[in-house]
Amino acid sequence: MLTYLINVTGDFLAVSVVIGFIIAFIDSRCLKSGRIIGKVSLLLGVIAAGVRAYITNTIRIKGGWKVGTYGYGFALGFFVLSVIAIGVFGYFLFKKEKGRMKTAANWVISVSLGLLIVAYLYCMLPNVLSYPFMFDTGGNGVLSTNYLFRLGGYLLGVLICILSAVGTYKLCMLSHIKGYRKTVFVMMCIANCLFIVNVFAKFMAVMTARKIVDNIDLFNFAAQSNNIAHWYTYGVFILIMITAVIYWIGSFVKKEPYANKAQRRKLRAVWRSGRRYSVLLLICFIMGILSSTWFVELNKVVIREAPVEDPVIVNNSKGEPETLQVPIELVSDGHLHRFGYKTPEGNLVRFIVVLKQENTNNYGVGLDACEICGEAGYYENNNGQVVCKKCNVIMNRTTIGMKGGCNPIIIDYDIDEDNITVPVSEMIKNQSHFKL
Repeated sequence: MLTYLINVTGDFLAVSVVIGFIIAFIDSRCLKSGRIIGKVSLLLGVIAAGVRAYITNTIRIKGGWKVGTYGYGFALGFFVLSVIAIGVFGYFLFKKEKGRMKTAANWVISVSLGLLIVAYLYCMLPNVLSYPFMFDTGGNGVLSTNYLFRLGGYLLGVLICILSAVGTYKLCMLSHIKGYRKTVFVMMCIANCLFIVNVFAKFMAVMTARKIVDNIDLFNFAAQSNNIAHWYTYGVFILIMITAVIYWIGSFVKKEPYANKAQRRKLRAVWRSGRRYSVLLLICFIMGILSSTWFVELNKVVIREAPVEDPVIVNNSKGEPETLQVPIELVSDGHLHRFGYKTPEGNLVRFIVVLKQENTNNYGVGLDACEICGEAGYYENNNGQVVCKKCNVIMNRTTIGMKGGCNPIIIDYDIDEDNITVPVSEMIKNQSHFKL
């Protein structure tokens, strides 16, 4: 349960607050057409994220890493575009008088911020949309306790993100009504600047890792940014909490003229509404802090992984390694066994062997890696179940050796009464799944 709560809030909590800021700014400052653009951008962003999630999880395409990486580049470009748009046309947008320049400012700023929303959602939402497909519990079905716990943690994380976005939007709109327009604008700008640093770090993490950008300083920056990723979430939440504090103070000290008691009650009701949203955001902030600290500690699993053993290498007539042999006697104890072969390029390619059913010659053989979680690999828990190290999905032993889900990547092998034989060519062909 905690795994998916941690993952969802870690991936999407910060951007939900930033998008709440942007939509509130558009709705409070732009014309009706601008507000429509903001809503359409939200819809397009969700659709684009859904398409990316589908492509990433179902279609293996050459250069697939670019699908997500380009999103970070677009986000950086649209951020610069929005800054230029606000810098050039912001004065006209803030003017009360309507006119041709105000209409132009409305369109330019609304479109630039709308594109930024699409890019943010495209970058950050696909992981959240993909998590439900990782709820596999070893073939026990959707009504199993493990599945329902994971679904509960996932839905709680999604709820916290949605409430954070709605709370931010409502508080900013109420602050605008009460005269804190400059506060909302400044906080939105700072929140976007803070979040775009996080986006830039993620972009550089990919570009430097693939040597597209060969700069050690940018590589170190990206690595350090990844280590403190939760502070970006804290940062944008602190900004909205500053807005909340300003609103709270104003609700007690600001004097507003009113004609009668009914009008006074209406004015006070708006202040109370803002205070309630402030409390909601504080609760979401606390949950975000817990998700990145205490819940992480609670969710830690002590992994007792099997050692990587050496298979028997059989050479061909030229003296070159041709096949790897694993004695049946060695793996017939019913436990998970891991084996490794170092390719000529220096990659240690691991594969696993596990007996599927007692008193049979039915073994599951596959790489110690999967298409979803990469080279994280597998371990055997105290109940004898094979578990993915990264997402904690429990494998159904009967499906090990079959394609799909979080199952080990399949490889060719032969089996007889004495040995399981794996061609060395399979190790070389699949070495890209393991880091050098």
